[in-house]
Amino acid sequence: MHLLPLIAIGLLAADRQIDDFQYPTVTTAREAWVAASGTPPVETVRDGGRVALRVTAPFATEPDLVRTVIDRNVRLDLAAAGEIVLDIACDRPEEAGPVTLYFRSGKGWYAGGGSLEKSGWQSLHFSKASFRTEESPTGWHRIDGIRIAMWRGPARDTSFRLGRLAALSHDVALVIPNRSAHAGDGELDTALDAADRLSGMLAELGLGADAIDDVAITQGALGHRKIAILAYNPRLTDAATAALQRFVTGGGKLLVCYQLPGRLADILGFANPKYIRPEQPGHFARIRFDAPDMAGLPDMVEQASWNITTAEPVDHNARVIGRWYDASGGATDRAAMLISDRGAFFSHIVLGDDRQRKKQMLAAVLGHLAPSLWKQMTDAAVERVATAGHCKDLPSLIAHVRTDGNARAMQQLDEAMDLYETAKKESARGAYPEAVRLARRSHERLAEAYLRAQPSPAREGRAVWNHSGTGAYSGDWDRSAKELAAAGFNMVLPNMLWGGQAHYPSDVLPRSGTFRKYGDQIEQCTTAAKKYGLEVHVWKVNYNLSGAPREFVDMLRRQGRTQVSAGGEHHPWLCPSHPENKRLELESMLEVAREYPVDGLHFDYIRYPGSDRCYCDGCRDRFEADSGRRVTDWPADCYSGDRSEAYNDWRCRQITDLVAAVHREGKRLRPTLKISAAVFGAYPDCRRSVAQDWPEWIRLGYLDFVCPMDYTTSDPYFKGLVKNQLKLVGGRIPIYPGIGATASNSTLTPDRVVGQIHHARSLGAQGFTIFNYHRGTATSIIPGVGLGAGAQRAKTPH
Repeated sequence: MHLLPLIAIGLLAADRQIDDFQYPTVTTAREAWVAASGTPPVETVRDGGRVALRVTAPFATEPDLVRTVIDRNVRLDLAAAGEIVLDIACDRPEEAGPVTLYFRSGKGWYAGGGSLEKSGWQSLHFSKASFRTEESPTGWHRIDGIRIAMWRGPARDTSFRLGRLAALSHDVALVIPNRSAHAGDGELDTALDAADRLSGMLAELGLGADAIDDVAITQGALGHRKIAILAYNPRLTDAATAALQRFVTGGGKLLVCYQLPGRLADILGFANPKYIRPEQPGHFARIRFDAPDMAGLPDMVEQASWNITTAEPVDHNARVIGRWYDASGGATDRAAMLISDRGAFFSHIVLGDDRQRKKQMLAAVLGHLAPSLWKQMTDAAVERVATAGHCKDLPSLIAHVRTDGNARAMQQLDEAMDLYETAKKESARGAYPEAVRLARRSHERLAEAYLRAQPSPAREGRAVWNHSGTGAYSGDWDRSAKELAAAGFNMVLPNMLWGGQAHYPSDVLPRSGTFRKYGDQIEQCTTAAKKYGLEVHVWKVNYNLSGAPREFVDMLRRQGRTQVSAGGEHHPWLCPSHPENKRLELESMLEVAREYPVDGLHFDYIRYPGSDRCYCDGCRDRFEADSGRRVTDWPADCYSGDRSEAYNDWRCRQITDLVAAVHREGKRLRPTLKISAAVFGAYPDCRRSVAQDWPEWIRLGYLDFVCPMDYTTSDPYFKGLVKNQLKLVGGRIPIYPGIGATASNSTLTPDRVVGQIHHARSLGAQGFTIFNYHRGTATSIIPGVGLGAGAQRAKTPH
């Protein structure tokens, strides 16, 4: 066994190398990095005067290969590291899928994802806050294996090169809950999501994205970092609290969000933390700041919080610098942000709405607590000016804006360049907060110039998914429809029903709390949409029973109608092969078409949750009956044995049967009714994993348009997905690629959203679909599209 020697990441080290991939021979490289089955052995190549490790991904040669994988045995202590960086190169990133970096620890893994952003060399940064766990890893202090995987993109052979793998430490750390120590805590995922969101903001500010768990800090892992941030730590132990106290008395500063233990409040100079529920919806809607001495602090940020924890300033020059206001602009007299000489307290978790001003808020608070951070933030802000949308450097951005010739865009371009030059001068003389402000204004002008410089075709599908089913403003579909139409959108896809609930007076499904509170959402939506010229394609979440009444789910389980995994666990999803479930899914969708003047029905979750479901007794009986053969060893033969391929084909047919039935019966009800689906972007992976064979649905004529969920921050990967999808569709129906403005695995600014619209158009897609339409995107993404890409109304191609 070839082991990398034990490395304990030193507390003072800013960059500790794990592997430089400088192997003297191909033999030593292959001894270290072992290729998994289906992946060719690694090679060594010279690249730019140095040695690199090359990994081949034969996705065309090996059509069943889902990912290319290499492994290495190591002994590492990464407890004190905050971030992992991997230098990687790929000459054709549009032909590659996402990259996953795994660290094995005992009987489990930590897994972090990244995407290639450009051709050639780049550095992928993996915050430890973003790593998910698989099985039960022992801990970051005991890493015994590394795995690097590139997932299938389009079905083409490609390769990538590796140049450096290192562990980094920065001046700012996020203290996150240790997964093992907090296993079973219902708030764990929420806490880690809050940390991951802040990690992304810190990275964009140029401050890195360190994440140290609350067990490691008890062993001194914070070291001499300047600031520690607690994004949300609902179960902070006494030992961790004591470690944070020592950190503060040793000169470190704390930014604590939402949960404020008394001992931390005392040492920071705050007192009387108190949990507060809002008096009515919208009670905590925005924060107004009043601290003229704090450079860079915005006047206000939007934050739709559902509860808060207040505190009072008592010591160490503590004061309130921000207070809560309600949705109508009225003051609540509740403290939102406090600051002292030792740290700051924010009264809720930092949410993702109003992201740009949230970053301003963080920059001002962190820069005030540790002024040396301003230099890092200045460098990042000045560098960021040069990118907007699909343009990655200043010359291409200027050329793009000038090509369109939009007068207002040209004016903003000139203003931006003046601000840019002034920002560089301010940075050179050390006026960092002012340089950041000017660089930010320059980028805002350039981004708006880019948005205004987009063409607006006369024929295009411009859609939004609305997950809430209530539009962006609960109880006011008229406002939502009006704003969408004003921005040039012509379609809305509202989520009105699930496997076990409906936001309208259904006679087929249980009626939801949303319906009881706000009334018939389909009626309100279709009335408003007709008024403003929008098509309504009602979105159903198929099979998934989330939000369904417990008694309804329990009844279905007793009837043997819910899914069972290969391991025997029950899950709250409808089994797609059960005849009564097929009838329920069909009737619920037809009810919508029968009772409302909708333009179409839109499938979502039209699949299984994963390859390990469903293996209930009913599936066995129905598969045996359909195949005419008994299964000897259930479920092993069908899950991973010699009948697994036949079983997956059978699973695909269960899903396809429902699509066919809705198409057949829906068109019988109303021939003009359009049938569409939100589908996984990577095909054929989704056929093998979740039995979603959407190109087959198109070949058979069951769909009128399709919306692949191409959620990614990587433009090359987005382009590769769309290219493959257009090839699969073959011009039979329009394709409206899904852009993840606020998806779970992507968050995009308005210019980045429009950048992906640009790519989709350039490749030949007939439209686009944006996820997700809510209050946040209604005030940023939607108006941004309307400045140029949606400036003129368009007819839909379908």
